[in-house]
Amino acid sequence: MEMLKHSKVGIISFLVALMPIIYAVIITVEDILFPINSGYNMRLPTSIMISMFVIALIGLILGIIAIAQKGYKKILPICSVIISLLILSIPIILLVKASIDISNMKAT
Repeated sequence: MEMLKHSKVGIISFLVALMPIIYAVIITVEDILFPINSGYNMRLPTSIMISMFVIALIGLILGIIAIAQKGYKKILPICSVIISLLILSIPIILLVKASIDISNMKAT
């Protein structure tokens, strides 16, 4: 039986899927160690969230491409797709919750 290798696309998709998690850990540690007391720019967190959403979307697409490739191991692309879907689900859930809250505020 032939030993299967990891595809390059699968490895890249896994690393790309891990980037938002690693970045979130770094930002959390930085906020704990060096809190900002005043003058925080609110556009920066929004742009960071959008860029992390796009990076997770790229990881998802690369993971799906790597799963479709034949002759390679599938564990890294499957992990990449799962991680990317989890990361993508957080902003979607928050967006739905915010829209429900806004509609409830208008109703009252």
